[in-house]
Amino acid sequence: MKFLKDNRILSIREAKPEDAEAILTTLKKIGGESDYLVIDANGVPLTLEQEKEYLEKNLKSVNNKTFIGIVDNQIIATCGLTASNRERVKHNVVIGISILKDFWHLGVGTHLMEYVINYCHMTKEIRNIELEVRADNVHAIHLYEKLGFKYVGKFTDKMKIGDKYYDNLIYELTMKH
Repeated sequence: MKFLKDNRILSIREAKPEDAEAILTTLKKIGGESDYLVIDANGVPLTLEQEKEYLEKNLKSVNNKTFIGIVDNQIIATCGLTASNRERVKHNVVIGISILKDFWHLGVGTHLMEYVINYCHMTKEIRNIELEVRADNVHAIHLYEKLGFKYVGKFTDKMKIGDKYYDNLIYELTMKH
């Protein structure tokens, strides 16, 4: 448990299949609140049953995980790790985080990212964490750099919102096991 800047308590844990409906609802809301993410107000393109199966599969995986942030018994954030199952590259994970707008700038991102980075350290199997961030998302970039992520490249015009294109920056963090 962590205290947020407004003194509410944040709990972080791995998501379970019974969280599927709340996660899908939360991601739809988050997608409608922010243009910084690849999801929009439609959320993720999974049915409830598919989300349950996805979470069940993740429980058995080391390098594919979904973690949730909870405040006042409500899921307010998700943080996922995605990796290939191919032997030569499965030590690399891509991290993605999304937070309800009402909880921005309260420390949720820092606490959730630290939790997931610590998980990656403990696994011994995960060596590199990669992420993409829209180039104009200065708050997220500051967080990632504060946590030790290093800039390694850029995707030009990676996202399109309406008629406007945005670059994505690529960051990575290497675990020192």
